[in-house]
Amino acid sequence: MQPLDTKGVAPFHTFDPMEGDSASELADILDSIREGGDDLLTNLSESNPEIASNLESQGIIVSSGRKSIGWDDATILFIALRETTDDGGPAEPLDRGISMERLGRFPSDDGNAIAYLREYLIPESDGDTGCTLLTQLDSGFRKETRGHDNLSVGFGGLKLHGWLTINDVSNLRTYLQKSSWKVASDERLDGGVREIVRHLVIILKTAEKRGVGILMRAHGD
Repeated sequence: MQPLDTKGVAPFHTFDPMEGDSASELADILDSIREGGDDLLTNLSESNPEIASNLESQGIIVSSGRKSIGWDDATILFIALRETTDDGGPAEPLDRGISMERLGRFPSDDGNAIAYLREYLIPESDGDTGCTLLTQLDSGFRKETRGHDNLSVGFGGLKLHGWLTINDVSNLRTYLQKSSWKVASDERLDGGVREIVRHLVIILKTAEKRGVGILMRAHGD
């Protein structure tokens, strides 16, 4: 297969290493607070010390609750969940080579390789593991899933898509490598699905080896 032409495609999508398995929990807490529920952030140091520690390392006092935090919900999610170095800096990327570039600059209309998979990969059965995890990675924080963009769109152009926990990473890698999925006959870009799967599996294997999940986000759209 000839390499796909990726020139001039935007936005760029990244797949960042994510700590822990608390993305869904924190998203639900922030949604509940926004809807007038109890401010469960005040108890976060006890209920989820890992998330609390990540936020407090940035000067946030979680025990003071949501109203004391000047950040938007999307920024809170990103800061709380991203993997960092011991000094608080960005962690090593899951890939520095061709796989991240190919997934990040896919030549579809929106440049979104995961959305392309969701459209043209035919699963073993409707709503199976692969469908569920690809949807969660692509839109777990977005309006498509949450009904609003509060968890997706943040300060400075931050645009979160979704996530995979470390268990999700293993399950999706296994699904893509071993399940009997097919490619839609009307696939727009010949060989596109299989190329995406090949590069995504490389990213998933790296995340597995490091024991981290994945945060998907967009830049420049």
